[in-house]
Amino acid sequence: MRLRDWPNRSRTAAAADPGLHGSAPRQPTPATAAGLAQEIAARWSASNAPTLARDLPIEFRTLDYTATVFSPGSPQGFTAFITTRRTTVVTTASAATIMVSNGGSARFATPSDQALWQAAGRPSLGEAPAADAMQSIPAGQYTFIPQGRSLTYRQAAALPAERDSLAAVLADRLSAYGGPHPPANLRLKEVAYLIATAPLTDKVRAAAWQVMASLPGLAICPDLPGQAGTGTGTIDLCIDTSGDEILVSVDPATGAIVTIAERLTQTSAAYPHVAAGTIVGTSTFLSA
Repeated sequence: MRLRDWPNRSRTAAAADPGLHGSAPRQPTPATAAGLAQEIAARWSASNAPTLARDLPIEFRTLDYTATVFSPGSPQGFTAFITTRRTTVVTTASAATIMVSNGGSARFATPSDQALWQAAGRPSLGEAPAADAMQSIPAGQYTFIPQGRSLTYRQAAALPAERDSLAAVLADRLSAYGGPHPPANLRLKEVAYLIATAPLTDKVRAAAWQVMASLPGLAICPDLPGQAGTGTGTIDLCIDTSGDEILVSVDPATGAIVTIAERLTQTSAAYPHVAAGTIVGTSTFLSA
């Protein structure tokens, strides 16, 4: 079944991150990352928008750019970058239908990487087909956070609307990465994906922005270079850690997450031939 045949999609699929339509940030825009997140949280908390029903499928579209490493740790290892378009519809049972297509030509980290790929017999880079292909995730197995223990639709819809309680729930999901105090960059990635994709009420969305504001090391970073399609007027929030950083591109006028990215701050054996400063993965959230 192609996505356009999803029953009553236009009436039943709620927007994951609807945005503060018609709202604008107070001027001037807060000078700190925490101040910006708190300002967006305050506007979500005061929002008078109708509450979206949380018993309906939820849909979001992404353009994902991913570094794929072949033969890591060997002299034949090389890195390729793949772009994939996805339209995801998640039911209340946490089953998902994902329509996947190729979002652009693959590229290599360096000409040497391309030569290594050719010498290896031009193996498949794992690119999606040009036309939509459907992937299915069984009930109960779709998660709204990218790492750690899964968070289903029902669990996301029932998250607490109080900052400290929400922070504790989310930290617990990442306990495998640091016990009760997981790394701040992973927590930034987790809460950003939650805001961008999950079925949250306005009050829980406000609490999620408050959680983001409380993360140690949160800062405003330079714009992501060459990220076409993220729109204008966005602000990049980041947490710099040893070796890499998570960047979250925010539209301050709508309070929406536009892009979540990972950038290397130093060379890494995990990504052969990739220079420091390279974006090794992004998810850009596309408007309907």
